[in-house]
Amino acid sequence: MTFSSIVNNIIVFLGNLILLIIAIAVLIFFYGLWGYVMNSGDETKRKESLQYIIYGVFGIFVMVAVWGLVSLLAGFIGESVGVPQIG
Repeated sequence: MTFSSIVNNIIVFLGNLILLIIAIAVLIFFYGLWGYVMNSGDETKRKESLQYIIYGVFGIFVMVAVWGLVSLLAGFIGESVGVPQIG
């Protein structure tokens, strides 16, 4: 196994991991959005749901930034990283 193939395997793994974490963040966002809409009469539950929305948006932002860093670092060693694909 060469250094290039090891780095390529790490990049593929990180791409899949990032895709999974983005999916989880999107689910958290929609969970918060659902709770916000369904509990429109209860101010306490709306505030709790709003926190889930904020956590989801923050998670999406952070993971897209990490994805950009992985792409940048891969570019330094001559690998190209595109959009993470499932499979």
